[in-house]
Order: sequence, then structure tokens, then C-alpha cells
Amino acid sequence: MSGRMQLSSERGFSVVEAIVGIVMLTIGLVGLAKASGLGFSQVTRARQDMQYAADVQQVMDSLRSRGYGLVTSGSATIRGRAVSWTVTNPSATSQLVTVVVQRWGYQNMTRTVQDTLLLYLANRVFPS
Repeated sequence: MSGRMQLSSERGFSVVEAIVGIVMLTIGLVGLAKASGLGFSQVTRARQDMQYAADVQQVMDSLRSRGYGLVTSGSATIRGRAVSWTVTNPSATSQLVTVVVQRWGYQNMTRTVQDTLLLYLANRVFPS
């Protein structure tokens, strides 16, 4: 009896406690790995969005710098991205440039979507 009392009073981990600890550690590491993967994909997506914004800004600045009366309808490809623009004259002293840019969709990365941006150019009329 005294031998049995002595074993139960000793401190240590049982096999069940060790297995529970290992399972909890594994669950934590799997969650950390999934979060890291999601973080990396979000960083990649943010980089693509920044490149998209820079491409669109480049086209818009190029059209704006030409000025009123010098912009004609056209298209271009920037880094594999299709960009087209059409010019209309809503009034005698203004031009409306409609820029259409294609990009990959957010929910479905296998299909492209179109964004439409508007740029107004005005003819400066100085009073006499």
C-alpha cells in the first residue's frame, strides 16, 4: 500500500496530458500557418492593386497633360493591361474623356472586370 501511495504523490505528466498538449500546440501552429498564408496573399493583392492604380494614374495624367482639343480617342496596353478611352464634347468648351480599364476581379480571379473613369478637360476662355 505504501508503494502505491508513493507513486500517486509523485509529480509529472500523464500520457493523456502530453497528448492533449501536443494536439493543442498542433492546432495553434496550423492556425498560425493559415494566417501567414492569408497575410501573404493579401500583400500580393495589395501590390497588384497599387500597380493597377499607378497604371491608371499614368494614363489619366498623360491624357490630362495633352490638354483640351489635343486628346483623341484611342487605346493602349500598359503592363499587359488593356486601357481605352473615348472623347466626347458635351459643350463647346469642354471635353469628356471616358477611360475604360480592365483588371482581374476580386471575387473571381479568373475573369476580368472593367472600371470606367471620367476625365473632364476644359478650354480656358479668358475674358477680353
